[in-house]
Amino acid sequence: MIEMTVIGGYLGSGKTTLLNEILDRQDGERIAVIVNDFGTVNIDAEIIGSRDGRTMEIANGCICCDLSDGMAAAVAAARRAEPPVSRVYVEVSGVGQPDIVARWGDHPGFSRGGAVVCADVTTIRRDVKRKWVGETVLSQLRGADRLLLTKTDLVDDQTVHAVTDWLISRPGINAEVVDRSEILSGEPPRQWDVPAEDPTHPQQASVSDQVSQVHSSWTITTSSAIDPDGLRALVQRLPETFVRAKGTFPDRRHPGRRFLIQYDGTRCATDQVASVGTNSTEPGHLVLIAVGSHTETPAPVSELARALHGHVGG
Repeated sequence: MIEMTVIGGYLGSGKTTLLNEILDRQDGERIAVIVNDFGTVNIDAEIIGSRDGRTMEIANGCICCDLSDGMAAAVAAARRAEPPVSRVYVEVSGVGQPDIVARWGDHPGFSRGGAVVCADVTTIRRDVKRKWVGETVLSQLRGADRLLLTKTDLVDDQTVHAVTDWLISRPGINAEVVDRSEILSGEPPRQWDVPAEDPTHPQQASVSDQVSQVHSSWTITTSSAIDPDGLRALVQRLPETFVRAKGTFPDRRHPGRRFLIQYDGTRCATDQVASVGTNSTEPGHLVLIAVGSHTETPAPVSELARALHGHVGG
């Protein structure tokens, strides 16, 4: 049986950082990852490696499964992988419901590793009170089998304890707050209640179906090299309804290199990332996420695209 663990949490909560740490700690174990980023370009899957059908070789001999044909195809690809994998991690969109996606762990040949939900210790108490956003965040927390506090290095121990006490006292949140080392070790939850399902008609929903309808996304693509400081200033001027931005671009200051930009609605940071082969010359992409349903591209998105000499996709 292949154990399937789902990693969820609101936008910018540290899911990808956790997944990268898991990949770094596998120590010879062959695992598969299924990544579903919110937006037309899957920024989190920009990993260099050899591609074979629906899979792509990534760190430490592990594989990344392509979601272009849906969750069922990705799960089937992980199950058929040669050499076999012993564990699958699914990174759910930041506005998705990880507990629902975790039902795929009941698929033949798999076992449930549960839903791990990341909670940003610096913002989680604010996020549950935010208009539009709060109910999505609370739903994710209530569906967790395990809760992991992230970005604890940015606060003191007293704040970590206060957030932990606040989480476990919230009505409907029954998950245990666990240490990061427990997740990295690959240990399954001590126990959780798995709802009984009709095996002839499992309620397995598509990962992409678990996206909240109160968010919209756009992708800006540009072939120009970008100055990180200039882009950071532009992103920080976006209206407060923009809750997430994430992307990679060729670095104007360092030819042949790329940088990553991440914005969580409050903080905006850029970091240089390693480039291999032709990756440094590939177009830059920025995924923007805003609350609310939009039938047309908002003016701030169009203005940002023009400033970057790029174009907007849906």
